Amino acid sequence: AFERLDGCDLLVLMGLHWTGQKHAYRPLDARHQDAFERYVASGRPLLAHHGAIASYDDWPRFGELAGFAWVWGTTSHSPVGAHRVQVLPTGHPLVAGVDSYALCDELYYDIRIATGLDARVHAEAEWQGRKRPMVMTAEGGRVPGAGRTAYLANGHDMRAFECPALKQLWINAVKWLAA
Repeated sequence: AFERLDGCDLLVLMGLHWTGQKHAYRPLDARHQDAFERYVASGRPLLAHHGAIASYDDWPRFGELAGFAWVWGTTSHSPVGAHRVQVLPTGHPLVAGVDSYALCDELYYDIRIATGLDARVHAEAEWQGRKRPMVMTAEGGRVPGAGRTAYLANGHDMRAFECPALKQLWINAVKWLAA
C-alpha cells in the first residue's frame, strides 16, 4: 500500500504489522516511511482501526503520523467479551444514526494520542471503573498540512463486526473522511 499512496484518496490502516511477528514482519523502508509522511502532510484523510495503531513499532513516527498509537508497557486491552459502548451526543457525522451498542470485543485503552492532535471522543466504554475512548476523530495536528483522521477502536475479530452499529460507524467514517 505504501507504494501507491500518491494515488490514494483515503488510507485505511487495518491489521497488525509489528516486530513481535518475528518471521512475517517486514519493517517499512525509508521510501515507504517518506511516502507515509507525505501522505499525512498532504491533507488527505486517514482511518485507523483497532490493532493497526500497534503496527511498525520499530518506527515510532508511524504512530505519531497515524495520530493514535499503542505504547508497549502502557497501552493494554480488556479480555474479549461482552462490552457496552456508549455513543456520546457530540453531533458529529461519524456517529450520526448510531445508538449506544453492545458487542463481543476487546477494549483498547491508554493509547497515545499524537502531540498536537486535538482528538474528540464520540463513543466510550467503561472498563475497570474508567471510561475508555472507542471512537475518536481529529483534524490537522501531527504535521503541517495534515487532514482528517478517525480511530475506530472496536473490531478485534468478526464477532465485533456482527454488531450493526459497528458497520454503520465504518460507513459514517468513510463518508466523513472522504467529504
